[in-house]
Amino acid sequence: MDSLSTQCYTFSMGDVSFTTAAENMKKMVQGYHDIMGYGHASYEIINAFERANISSEIDSDNCPIGISMGFPTDYKFYPGQYRIGYTAWESTELKDGWIDPMLSVDELWATSQWTADVFKNTTGREDIFVYKHGITMDWSPLKRNRSDVFRFLHIGEPQVRKNGQLVVDAFTQLFGNDDSFQLILKVSSINTTRVYAPDGSILGSPDSNYKNIKIIDDYLSHEQMIHLYHRSNAMVYPTMGEGFGFMPLQSLATGMPTISTYDWADYKEYITNPLNSTLTTSEYPMLHPGKIYNVDISDLINSMSNLVDNYDKYSKIAYKNSFKVHMDYDWDRVTEPTEKRIKKILKSRAS
Repeated sequence: MDSLSTQCYTFSMGDVSFTTAAENMKKMVQGYHDIMGYGHASYEIINAFERANISSEIDSDNCPIGISMGFPTDYKFYPGQYRIGYTAWESTELKDGWIDPMLSVDELWATSQWTADVFKNTTGREDIFVYKHGITMDWSPLKRNRSDVFRFLHIGEPQVRKNGQLVVDAFTQLFGNDDSFQLILKVSSINTTRVYAPDGSILGSPDSNYKNIKIIDDYLSHEQMIHLYHRSNAMVYPTMGEGFGFMPLQSLATGMPTISTYDWADYKEYITNPLNSTLTTSEYPMLHPGKIYNVDISDLINSMSNLVDNYDKYSKIAYKNSFKVHMDYDWDRVTEPTEKRIKKILKSRAS
């Protein structure tokens, strides 16, 4: 073992080589694999593969199968490999330059059925394989009750499609500076949400204008993230779309009532407080061409108010469903079809 092996994840020679987003695994400090969606997925997929006796490498030319996770323009393979492109996506059209690399791979994988349907509609490929993501048991169910402070949690800034600004606007309209309610914004280093005056001028960041809004911009370890979920009463997540949607699934797995859009989700039946949305033309065509799910602030305000008023009911539903979420989205269970697919490819390559 080298000197970094106690801090970073290392892998030996194997059956499958992971490239592109998974290459960040080489630099990932142990315990901080929740920082990025693709990094988190890579970490859990490799662990699930190892438990299924499929050995993995990062960026290796010695493996018969290559899985490149990320944008198609970044796909990376080595000569002779069976090439699998694995991509998450959130809007109804693809970015420029994506279709050719998506057609050139031996197999194209998606993270959800919604994403697979987008790929079918835009590329003409019918053979899209869906490998859903999962949840680990450390996102443990917790019975929740109303406490002195009702805490809403939102995660996703500065990604515009996570709708952090809408959350801030809805929370401040509903609760103002009422210190019996708190909004926690967990951001990835940067917060772009602001408080605006009636004339549209910027008054500053939400936490500088409201004593009941807290912004966490530090990196949190896996254990710290779970603790943050456990100490929160409700997840509010009016996302415009998800390739899979780790955050709502994690929230539901802990038994937390969750306000979220749902049409994109494979696990929509478990979302405690499904949020109405409309598939409309994206205001951010460079980031997300085509259509995305838009939420009206009045619907979000009504949903947050309804959750607060009926918290006992929703917390009991969320807690009961959390065990079903763990059963259906256990990483080993969601990996079973993929395990069979990979072993079939390995067998055909060996014959």
